[in-house]
Amino acid sequence: MKVFRFFLTRVFLRKPIFAIGALVLFLMANYMAFLTAHSVLSTREGYQQMAHFDKEGTFVANLDPNSDFGNKDISKASIQKVYDRLDSRYHYALYTDGMMTNLANGFGVKVPVSYMNQRYNDLDGFPIAQGSGLTFDYNLVRNDAIPVLVGEGLADDYPLGTQFKMHDPALLREVRVKVVGVIAENSVRSNFYALNSKKYYNFSVVVPVTTAFIKQADVSFNINALNDLVLSDTDRADVSELGDYIDKMIGAKFNLYSYQDNIDYYNGYLFSSLRFLTVASGVLLILIVLLSVWSALISVRVMMRDFTINLMVGLSYGRLRRLFYAYYAGLSLIALLAVLAMAAYSRHSYWRRKDAFLMTYGLWGMIRMDWLALLVASLFDFLLVAMLAQLITWRLRRVPISLGVLQ
Repeated sequence: MKVFRFFLTRVFLRKPIFAIGALVLFLMANYMAFLTAHSVLSTREGYQQMAHFDKEGTFVANLDPNSDFGNKDISKASIQKVYDRLDSRYHYALYTDGMMTNLANGFGVKVPVSYMNQRYNDLDGFPIAQGSGLTFDYNLVRNDAIPVLVGEGLADDYPLGTQFKMHDPALLREVRVKVVGVIAENSVRSNFYALNSKKYYNFSVVVPVTTAFIKQADVSFNINALNDLVLSDTDRADVSELGDYIDKMIGAKFNLYSYQDNIDYYNGYLFSSLRFLTVASGVLLILIVLLSVWSALISVRVMMRDFTINLMVGLSYGRLRRLFYAYYAGLSLIALLAVLAMAAYSRHSYWRRKDAFLMTYGLWGMIRMDWLALLVASLFDFLLVAMLAQLITWRLRRVPISLGVLQ
């Protein structure tokens, strides 16, 4: 312990600026490792979710960014003609979310309402923790209670079997709904065009969409639902014809890309980002190694006499290497705890802001993906500490201790 205290105070911390610099570089390297691992894990999850749509003859709609149109210029009759054609000539899966409603709950969260038709539910329905999945056999004309799913965060306020009234932002009126299922905790969906972008459904209400629902829905809902519309069992000629028909009816150009088109487009951005993170991590790694070796050599040369005395009274290079292990392991642990604190603060901030799509359950709100990314960062630390301890010890072996003997 006395030897470690000597090296800590007279070598490692002799120049505090070096220790602070090393800690900052460790923190940056840990954060980069965490960020890279998190991005890869999130993208992998997105690939797994989108695999449901990786089929020949499947296309996904998306509004062309150069298309300029206003909802007020589109009549209900013209948009309904688009859906009539979809019903008569295409197999389509409809899903849209983001429309908010004021629904009383214990967390004071403004609740997003999501909508999906039966084909989408069959392809990629939500996992259910309690009750059954969505059913589509209700009748709006008879004012039947609409069977809905609620997120885990709403289950205490609206348990399974509860009937209540809420303002539906798609129908623009109050409707009666019945809870038939509770969505599994931290259920997530990835964006079709940015697979690492997530929405969580702990505080959502999911409404089943039928043909009658679409006919009664507001124009803005009908337009929004065309985004991310999934067409199956078709070909490029048919989807091109549909795109032209939509443009003719409502003056909006929608791109209809295959699953592979979307993946290729996303991969271009993903690989570009990963290249940047890899280069930045490599630069940080080089800086950490250079600063650590340089500062250790400077401190040892300044304290050469004391260093030599320790070697002569029994300090082996193997024990010296363990001292470096302990010191740099301490720095990496501090950096890793700082990254953990930042990740936990980020998750907690969504709860403070009451951001329903990003509020997650777990220790400090952190989910499995966060912990796996931290594990990757800790493995990175282990390899970095081992490399530094070995490299610095090897370099110190080359310092002639005869200089210390003369002193």
